[in-house]
Amino acid sequence: MKRVKFLVSVLILVSLIALGCQTGKKITPEEAISSQVNKFVQSLKAKDIETAMTVFSEKFEHYEWGDKAGAKEFLQQAADVGYLDGIEIDLSKMQIKVEGSTGTAYPIEVSGNFGSTTVELVFTNENGNWLVTGVDASNL
Repeated sequence: MKRVKFLVSVLILVSLIALGCQTGKKITPEEAISSQVNKFVQSLKAKDIETAMTVFSEKFEHYEWGDKAGAKEFLQQAADVGYLDGIEIDLSKMQIKVEGSTGTAYPIEVSGNFGSTTVELVFTNENGNWLVTGVDASNL
């Protein structure tokens, strides 16, 4: 009986400690956007278009690519012809600005064997998830 009480006490203590650890600081919109940008960058460097597309919203729109499927096709073609080989992406000057449920990450400097461009990613908060809804890239 003492053993059961001891085990129950240990389980309760462990549960309380775990709950205490989960009450850490809440992530800010800027931190969430930064995390999405980093995920996108790492995916592009790895030529992992499927993972790169996970940061895109189904509501994504672009004047040239159309929708999310068009963006995926553009990125896949870039990977297929070698434009992502040795790609360099500089986030050192990037600033994240948030206004309500919209945010931007700019400037993102991208260079590779295709040349160079400056990219702005537009994010929208969709049910607590910051997703890319627009892209502006000069020189592409």
